[in-house]
Amino acid sequence: MTITPDIWKILSEAIASIPECPSWLKEQANLGLESVSRLPVVDSTSDGQHALPTVEQKAVAPDYLDFLREQIGLNPRGPEWLALLKNRLDALEPFVGKQLMVATFHSKPHSATLRIRPDTRQIIHVEVT
Repeated sequence: MTITPDIWKILSEAIASIPECPSWLKEQANLGLESVSRLPVVDSTSDGQHALPTVEQKAVAPDYLDFLREQIGLNPRGPEWLALLKNRLDALEPFVGKQLMVATFHSKPHSATLRIRPDTRQIIHVEVT
């Protein structure tokens, strides 16, 4: 999905509403759309460098939630990863079959994924790593 001025406004406002938002993410949200559109793709960046965000709209699929449940049961990466997966599952369960805007931001080695209801512009889930 192309980042239009309207989409960038939604994303910037969403980031501004995040309590305890990482400084690198705030910095990126404060860039104008023209500056953002000139950022390199994440594979072409080095540590500390902002990358072009990606945005897509997709429905929350029941099989994805099943996958999350399976991974939670397997607990392959320890307690931090387990907590992240549980939070993601809890946030997504009420939205099965509904469209969400999923935006991913990078500033190596960090990333943030926002899941936003396009109808209300409400953030339903944030993951920062």
